[in-house]
Amino acid sequence: MARDAAILNEDAPNGAPALPNCVTIVGHGAPASFEITVNGAIEAADGAGTAVVSEHAAEGAIEAGTTRFRFSGDMANAHVLDRTGSQSPTIHVEYGAH
Repeated sequence: MARDAAILNEDAPNGAPALPNCVTIVGHGAPASFEITVNGAIEAADGAGTAVVSEHAAEGAIEAGTTRFRFSGDMANAHVLDRTGSQSPTIHVEYGAH
């Protein structure tokens, strides 16, 4: 699904397409990297400074706290790489979370 085909949200300015779904990565104190792909569009929801976002993917690093992304379509894939052997980040997906 292309971004211009996303579900419109009444809060979106000037009829711009909204990204109705949300994915949250939660770090648990150990450095890790992540990559998320969707079959729609994706963008950082909270100014995720450690993430690189392209049209259908986001990747970055997290140690503690949360990083959020909004997206359209469905989650296609999620990879987490944690080389410390401690608790890996958790990934929460909410559909229709606008």
